[in-house]
Amino acid sequence: MFKLEHIKALGIKWVILIAAVFPIYGVIAGASLVNVFLITFVLLGVTYIIGDLFILKRFGLIITSIADLVLTFSILYLFGNVINGITTQTVLPAIAGAGFIVAFETFFHIYMENRVLHLGPHVYDKRRQLLVPKKLRVEASEELFPYEAQRKEAQEEDTHRPEE
Repeated sequence: MFKLEHIKALGIKWVILIAAVFPIYGVIAGASLVNVFLITFVLLGVTYIIGDLFILKRFGLIITSIADLVLTFSILYLFGNVINGITTQTVLPAIAGAGFIVAFETFFHIYMENRVLHLGPHVYDKRRQLLVPKKLRVEASEELFPYEAQRKEAQEEDTHRPEE
C-alpha cells in the first residue's frame, strides 16, 4: 500500500522541515522541542498529502510551489500565533520559514516527480490540457511555414512519380 519510496520521501521532507523550523521557532522564538516536532509533523502531513501527492500530479512544479508557500505560511503563522500569542511577532518567522521551506522543496518536487511518482513526459501534455481551455489552444499548421510545406510537397511528388 505505502511504498518504501514514499517513506524515503517523507524522511527527506521531514529533514527539510526540521532544518527550517527548529532554528526559527526553536532557537529564536523559544518554542519547546515538542512544539517544533508538532509543527513539523503537521506541515509534513498537510503539505505531503495536499501538495506533493495531489497538486504535483495534476498541475506541476510552479503551482505546487505556490500552494506549498500558502499552506506552509498559514500553518507556521497559526502555530507561531499559538506559541507567541503576539500577532506582530509571528509574521516574520512565518515568512522566513515558508520561504526557506519552499526554496528547498522545489528540488524535493523534482525528486518526487522522478523517483516517487514516476511521472514521464506524457504527463506534461495532460497538464497543459487541464490548464488551458480547449477554445484557447493554438493549432499549428503547415501554412505557418510555407517553404517547409512546398519542400515536403516536392519530395512527395518525386517519390510518387515513376521514372520515365
